[in-house]
Amino acid sequence: MYIASRRFFCIVILATAGWLMTAEAWAHRDRGPNDPCRRQLGASLLHLTLYQPQFDPDAEYCDEVPREGKTILVVDVTAGELRQIPMSLEVVAAGDSGQPRAILSVPPKIYERGIADTEVTLNAGNDYVAQVVVALGADKEPQLLSFPIRVTAWYRAMIMPALVVAALLALTAVSVIRYYVSSRQDESLAVSRVRRITD
Repeated sequence: MYIASRRFFCIVILATAGWLMTAEAWAHRDRGPNDPCRRQLGASLLHLTLYQPQFDPDAEYCDEVPREGKTILVVDVTAGELRQIPMSLEVVAAGDSGQPRAILSVPPKIYERGIADTEVTLNAGNDYVAQVVVALGADKEPQLLSFPIRVTAWYRAMIMPALVVAALLALTAVSVIRYYVSSRQDESLAVSRVRRITD
């Protein structure tokens, strides 16, 4: 019984560790039509991705970044008409006064390769909005696409998985303690029976 509970405990730890690593490795990938950082304009898709290489060089973020500081903002456009149309980028911060102010402004430009990237410094305590303006033509009104961005503490993403791990460890510890208590009781009952028989 002891070996079985130990095996179960190891399996739980390995599964949880694998789940946590997978969640971190897939911090942000295109999640399909429900992705908050993806917009469709006609036949083309536009996708916003945020990077903080000084914190984690491999992680991609969308509407939240784990730390304040330098952040690389990348807008990807799939092949199609959007690559032939001027696009401008702007990041607006809502400060303590509630008055929005532009902290980054990139003038309209045609991105033939479909990738617009720039660097911006984000501070904790502010809410940001990344705005992409696509000029669809002289006869059409420019299309404004907004992407909210929050700066959150890096450890907030790990709070829920840590609570799950703590709960699993607590359940395992309770099970092991119950097993030892019941086995001790069984031993004491067996000893008392042997004494009765021998008496």
